[in-house]
Amino acid sequence: MYRAALCLLAPTMGRNVQRSLSCLAAPAVNTKVGVIGAVFEKGQVRGDGRRIGVGDGPKVIRETGVLNHLAGLGLDVQDFGDVEENSDTKDAEIQLGPDGERHHTAVLEYNRRLAAAVSQVVKEGRVCVTLGGDHSITIGTLNGHTAAVPDQQVVVLWVDAHADLNTGAISPTGNMHGMPMAHHLRGMAQQVNRMSDGWPHPCLDAHHIVYVGLRDVDPCERELMDQMGILSFSMREVDRVGFHSVLEAALSHLKPSPSRPLHLSFDIDALDPAEAPSTGTRVRGGLTLREGLALCEAVQETGYLSALDLVEVNPSIGTGKDAAITTNAARLLLLSALAGRRT
Repeated sequence: MYRAALCLLAPTMGRNVQRSLSCLAAPAVNTKVGVIGAVFEKGQVRGDGRRIGVGDGPKVIRETGVLNHLAGLGLDVQDFGDVEENSDTKDAEIQLGPDGERHHTAVLEYNRRLAAAVSQVVKEGRVCVTLGGDHSITIGTLNGHTAAVPDQQVVVLWVDAHADLNTGAISPTGNMHGMPMAHHLRGMAQQVNRMSDGWPHPCLDAHHIVYVGLRDVDPCERELMDQMGILSFSMREVDRVGFHSVLEAALSHLKPSPSRPLHLSFDIDALDPAEAPSTGTRVRGGLTLREGLALCEAVQETGYLSALDLVEVNPSIGTGKDAAITTNAARLLLLSALAGRRT
């Protein structure tokens, strides 16, 4: 969607971006927050069979003290604890789905339980913050979010180096952390292997999602994005026209509103590896931390943020310093998205 992205950007380039973004910021920001830990990592598989480590993401993000910090800023923060994996699948051998999806049943069963937890938090009127865990957890978070607001249409800002639009039939690895978005798109309903009762049911059309930060998209994913007309802004667009023009265009396209609650799904690998080294699928040339914070602040200012995923923080990758840099980046992203603050 390179051409479409530039066409959408052309009318906005050169404007006062802060002024045009502020026109989206009419409602009061929701200061009630509910936090869930998604301690799940079967969406990706190591070749040597050892555990990945990304399941420790919720723990190390909480240990930064960010939840207490948010509460100290006046937010009503409730931590609902972790959604754990069932004991009968936690240590199970790799089970392949119909098209070679690794841990297919375990991923979907976990996400069904996660969806129920997310739905409950949203129904309580809280912004649901889900700390991952690998990005396969968004199968559950988006499903739970949409189930909680059946009379509304959730719109999604997906910030990631990757499109996560693979299916088992086209995935180079079979890892389901590269497949969550495919499970939600109505245009791919017949291409995804679901549970026996059809769960998860598709909940998005192509125009309900915008990608920002892409720079490692598989050829089949790119073809699907073009066929469906999904709006995407790769790092090429960011470099060519500027981050704030991209951000303005993305939010203008999604049009968050009371009937279009916003779901922000932020993979920490959207940031450049210099900003977030402890993550599993690093790709150089990503967003700066300042750009990531500006995006989160703009989302918060809309007043329509209803759910937020922060995924793929893996403290087992790199040195202790690398893990500290990455978890601090995660802390700052949460502060910006929920309180509009950087300190």
